[in-house]
Amino acid sequence: MRVGKQLVVLLVSAAGAVLLDALTKGWAERSLELYQPVPIVGAFARLTLSYNTGVAFSLFTNSGPLPAILSGGIILGFMIWISHAITRGALSTRLTLPLGLILGGGLGNFIDRLPDGRVTDFLDVGLGASRWPTFNLADIFLNIAVATILITLVRRPDVAQRDQDYHPRKNDGTHANP
Repeated sequence: MRVGKQLVVLLVSAAGAVLLDALTKGWAERSLELYQPVPIVGAFARLTLSYNTGVAFSLFTNSGPLPAILSGGIILGFMIWISHAITRGALSTRLTLPLGLILGGGLGNFIDRLPDGRVTDFLDVGLGASRWPTFNLADIFLNIAVATILITLVRRPDVAQRDQDYHPRKNDGTHANP
């Protein structure tokens, strides 16, 4: 896959994740009452609107702008790294889609946090009083993408290397031999 196609896959997957995340969060805020669970699969899976001023698993809750600054810096660094890796031809095409979902998930939560310092969560799973922290679609995209990358790298460690059919340019503009 050429650089242009990788960028398209990355941008479309990231934009799709941001859009779906924003749409579902907007729906949850319009349709659900704060902290009032709506059973979907009995008490196991529920829709429960809540807000998180922290980051993953409510770390740094009520820390003011710190979570936004941290996540913004991480996203910016990730975008710089991935752009550099794609334009250099150093990124396997198999990792482009999950990396786009990581970018989209991170951006989805970052964009949601900007207006009021909090992220909208509404997916609630668990048994009785033992519940997983409430989460959203952006969190799902992030977790599925990380799991996909880890499984891919464990099963095919060579995937971390650039694609064999891509030949990056040498400093003089000619193609390097693979």
